Amino acid sequence: MQQELNLTYLFIGHGLGAVRYISDRIAVMYLGKIVEIASTADIFRDPKHPYTKALLSAYPAPNPRLRSKEKLVIQGDLPSPANPPSGRRFHTRCPLAKAICREQEPELKGREHAAACFALD
Repeated sequence: MQQELNLTYLFIGHGLGAVRYISDRIAVMYLGKIVEIASTADIFRDPKHPYTKALLSAYPAPNPRLRSKEKLVIQGDLPSPANPPSGRRFHTRCPLAKAICREQEPELKGREHAAACFALD
């Protein structure tokens, strides 16, 4: 229907299964900020941001042979969206956090596949 009627739409969801099959591009957000944006295929094949990786490791693949054996569990409590932490919002729960993450918010870097993470520099 999207191609037939030349439609553009914005779909917001929490279920990666639905997002995967309805979207051409995905923007992953954490506490209201985009942390990664890429084509759906790129997000599922090669996630860059630690939060995206954790989300995808929790996604139950229908085929047991395709399921990741390693589960990335996000530690700590979710900060308040009304009072987010300074710097990079995910730094309080990120296993790759650096000192700079507490002070500065990284920019999205990349063209077709962009991620906001100092650990990727």
